[in-house]
Amino acid sequence: MAAMAVAAAALLGCNDLESCGSTAVDITRTDGGLYRCVTSEDCPRTSRVSVCVTDVSSERECVRCDETRCVRLIPESC
Repeated sequence: MAAMAVAAAALLGCNDLESCGSTAVDITRTDGGLYRCVTSEDCPRTSRVSVCVTDVSSERECVRCDETRCVRLIPESC
C-alpha cells in the first residue's frame, strides 16, 4: 500500500510541467523590433525548437504567434 502511495505522489509531483507553467519571451530582431506573425509557423526558430501545438505548457521550448507577435515559450522546471 505504501508503494502505491509513493508512486501516486511521484506522478502528481513536480514532473508535471503543465502545473509548473512556462515563461513567454518576445522574439526580437537584431535591431530590437518584434517579429510579427499571423500563424505560429511564421515565427523564426532553430532546428531544435518546435512550433507550439497547444496552449498547454510543453515539456520542450516552442514558439507561437501570440496576438500578432512571435513569442518563445520556455518551460519552467519544478
